[in-house]
Amino acid sequence: MAITFTWSVKDMHKVTATGAVYKAEWSCIGVDADTKVGHSRSGSYLHTDSDGVQATPDHTASGFTAYASLTEADVLAWCKAGGVGTANEALITSNITSKIAAAANSTGVPW
Repeated sequence: MAITFTWSVKDMHKVTATGAVYKAEWSCIGVDADTKVGHSRSGSYLHTDSDGVQATPDHTASGFTAYASLTEADVLAWCKAGGVGTANEALITSNITSKIAAAANSTGVPW
């Protein structure tokens, strides 16, 4: 079983005046190459400060990337950080595995 994962950013929320993105909505779709069975998950990334409290990014801080300069890869890196990417791919894999196993069974009566 070889599952291909496709991550995408569905929407972003920003402070218009500064271009600081504080929320990104993501989606991950996994599809098994052999059976074409798939499953998806979606969620949100919320920017937090060093204490883990939701906060608006400081647009004057070193390393800040202006909204117009962001790429989908930049934002997906935020979304996947802290094990979120690995955990969601594992959940998708588990769901696909269950779907494939269930498809190997059937119900009914012989008459």
